[in-house]
Amino acid sequence: MGSLYGKMILRVCLFFPMPTWSRVSDLISEHGRSLSQWIHLGGVKAFLDGSLGSSSALFHEPYEGDPDNYGLQMTDLDSLLNRTLESDKSGLQVAIHAIGDKANDILLDMVDKIVDLNGAKDRRFRIEHAQHLAPGAANRFGKHGTIASVQPDHLLDDADHAWSKIGVERSERSSYTFRSLLDGGAQLAFGSDWPISDINPLQAIRSAVFRKPPGWEVPWIPAERLTLDESLKAHTMSAAYACFLDHAVGSLSEGKYADFVVVPSTSWDEFSSDLPGHVLATYVSGRQAYP
Repeated sequence: MGSLYGKMILRVCLFFPMPTWSRVSDLISEHGRSLSQWIHLGGVKAFLDGSLGSSSALFHEPYEGDPDNYGLQMTDLDSLLNRTLESDKSGLQVAIHAIGDKANDILLDMVDKIVDLNGAKDRRFRIEHAQHLAPGAANRFGKHGTIASVQPDHLLDDADHAWSKIGVERSERSSYTFRSLLDGGAQLAFGSDWPISDINPLQAIRSAVFRKPPGWEVPWIPAERLTLDESLKAHTMSAAYACFLDHAVGSLSEGKYADFVVVPSTSWDEFSSDLPGHVLATYVSGRQAYP
C-alpha cells in the first residue's frame, strides 16, 4: 500500500455495498476513516430504483404509453430500512440511489424514521441523483440536512426524451430541480456519475448554469437554473461536505490541502457568461500536477 500511496495524486472517498456495512464499520474502527491523505472510507450505498432511460425509475404515476409500468423497486423496504438503521447506528454515512419521484419520497420518509429511531446527529444522509421530485419534496431535504447528490450533465440527455417517458407536464415540474432544492434548504452536491457521464466538472457547472442541451436554443426548465457561484460551491465546498471531507478539501482555506485549478478568464463576469472548457493548470497539495 505504501508504494501505491506514493504514486497517487487523486483523493478518493469510497462507499461500499450496504450488505457489507458491518465489515466497513470494523475496518473504520481498526484503521480510522482516512487510510492516507488520498484514500478515505466514506460509508455504504444501496439502490432503491432503476433509471429513467430504462423505464425502471420508480414513479407515483405510470410511464407514458405503459399504464402498468410504474418503474422498479430494487430492494425490499423493510430490509433496506433495517440495514440503513444499523449502518447509521454504527456511524457510517449512508447513500441511496433514487431517481423517480416515488423512490425519493420513500427515502425522505425513511430519513424521518431513522432520525426518530436513532436520534438527531450530523449524519449527512445522501440521496444519489434525486432526479425527479414530487411537488413539495424539494422542501423536505432541508428538514434533516439531507444531501441531494446530483449530476447536472444527465439533464443534457434526459431533456430530449423525458417528455416521452413521463409526459411534458411531469417532466417540466419534476426534473433536476436544483433551484428548488437549494431554496428548500437542501445540501446540493454536484458530481459526474462517471463513466456514465463526462467527468469534466467544468461541463457539469455549465450544464447547471445554462441548462441548454445540445441543439437547444432555450434552457430546459429555466426556473431551475443556478448561478455560477452556486454551481461552483456545489462542485467544491458542498461536494466535500457531502463526503465529510470539508475539513480537508473543497476550498482554499488555512489547514486544508491546497488542491485547486487555474482556468482562463480575465474577470468573474467573463467567466460567468462564457465558461471556459479547459484548465490551464492543476495543483494538488500545493504542487503542480498538470501540465
